[in-house]
Amino acid sequence: MIDFRYHIVSIVAIFFALGAGVVLGAGPLKGTGSEIVASQAEKDRQQLADARAELVQVKALDKYRDDYVAKVTAGLTDGKLANKKITLVTMPNADSDLSDGVQAELEKAGGTISTKVSLDAKLFDTGQRQLVDTLVQQLVTADMDFPKDSTTYQRAGLLLARGVAAKEEGKTADADSTKVLSGLTGAKLLSLKPSTVKDRSSLIVVIAAKPPTPLPDNSSYVDAVDFIKGLDLGSGGVVVAGTPDSASDGGLLKALRSDSDATKIVSSVDVADLPAGQMTVVFALAEQVTGKAGQYGAINAKNGVAPSAVQTKDN
Repeated sequence: MIDFRYHIVSIVAIFFALGAGVVLGAGPLKGTGSEIVASQAEKDRQQLADARAELVQVKALDKYRDDYVAKVTAGLTDGKLANKKITLVTMPNADSDLSDGVQAELEKAGGTISTKVSLDAKLFDTGQRQLVDTLVQQLVTADMDFPKDSTTYQRAGLLLARGVAAKEEGKTADADSTKVLSGLTGAKLLSLKPSTVKDRSSLIVVIAAKPPTPLPDNSSYVDAVDFIKGLDLGSGGVVVAGTPDSASDGGLLKALRSDSDATKIVSSVDVADLPAGQMTVVFALAEQVTGKAGQYGAINAKNGVAPSAVQTKDN
């Protein structure tokens, strides 16, 4: 945007200079006017050159940062998730590139993506709350124990977890998990890939979407945060991965981090669009296995850049 803007400014200035030069050159101000316009045009060209140089430098530094992470710190996540099955849950309108980048890093760390769940916007539509509540009551299995005073969406998250996950590794699909997933997909609240779940995972990574425009109030994410808490209750651990936008006002991570109950059990990473952030998702997920949770990244991340176990110095 910077490069394009100054490009337009420069072009306009040049055309103005040409036009004004023709007019003033034939009039009483032909010497002074031409010099003023020419001087302004030169300033505009210099601003354009400076902006281009700054943009080139920023891009070079970004490339250096990403190359450094990829080449110098390569291998730090190797084996961190060995023999771990993971369910990848994408929030409505989540970016596919973000999801793919996180998935690639999870697999580098030895994890296996057993199921990919795409949540539909219908799930969190306030007009569908009665449908969600009814489905929860219909699909609840005998081995599920809803917490006292749990909300509709906490129970819905726990229900999905019963379909795709478990607290321990080695759990496979059974009649109850198949029933749960059939009911949720049949109501078009979500879709699965593959469509039939064979192995249930112990860990879950949720991919947050960028906040919409105009920015919603943080309270609009209450149901989504409750849903994520439910996922955690029914699995061995949950990490929510997003971008800096999602950790700012109007974003899911901002709302999650404002919920003290959620931050006690769910981890989050707000720079998952960067190679270093994707590695942090792995570290946070490995930390979840130990029963710990943390909020990591660059935007009001109270636990720093990554779990303390992988830092050489304290925050």
